[in-house]
Amino acid sequence: MKKRGPIVAVAGAALLAIAFLVSYSIMERAGSNLGGNGFFPSPESMFDEKSEKENINPGTTYTFSHTTSSSQVPLMWGLYITDYTPEDQVSVNVTNMLGDKFGSYVESDPIFIKSFTIPKVDTYSFDVVNTGKSSITAEMMFTEDPAKSKALTDPNSPFNQNIVPLAAAGFMVIFGIIAIIVGVVLCVMDWRKSRNQSRYI
Repeated sequence: MKKRGPIVAVAGAALLAIAFLVSYSIMERAGSNLGGNGFFPSPESMFDEKSEKENINPGTTYTFSHTTSSSQVPLMWGLYITDYTPEDQVSVNVTNMLGDKFGSYVESDPIFIKSFTIPKVDTYSFDVVNTGKSSITAEMMFTEDPAKSKALTDPNSPFNQNIVPLAAAGFMVIFGIIAIIVGVVLCVMDWRKSRNQSRYI
């Protein structure tokens, strides 16, 4: 009887075992920090620069600014409402020193991230208007050329230490389950084939 089915099934089971061990080691290392900033990347950790936290009263505007150091690369920026409630809402207008517009947004999420290509080295203004009914505490975050950000390049960041291995473990689980199913199907097919052949012997 052919052994391809059992071999494939065993390989799938091995992938599941490896995925379990990887996930368990990460969870054990995170310990009591599970679900906190020690395990999942905080919003600030996904950016290279962040502003001071500012209190913005209803109906008022606060202008955050960022001076770029490069051009013709994406500028990823985000607004993080640190004391968010479901009723909060803001509008954000992005301009440069000459008044050129780079987007207007109305958002009601605790954090939202946008980007645009920096045309030239310049100072960009982010006018945040609190259109909700209560005051908010907000900060702006910036990363020029996100592909080279610290969140992706720092091997000790929560993203690289926790999220990337967990994602890999997730893929191993998927491939492991598929391999086990394929192995079982091959076992059944080989068994039926050998049974049919035995009838003519």
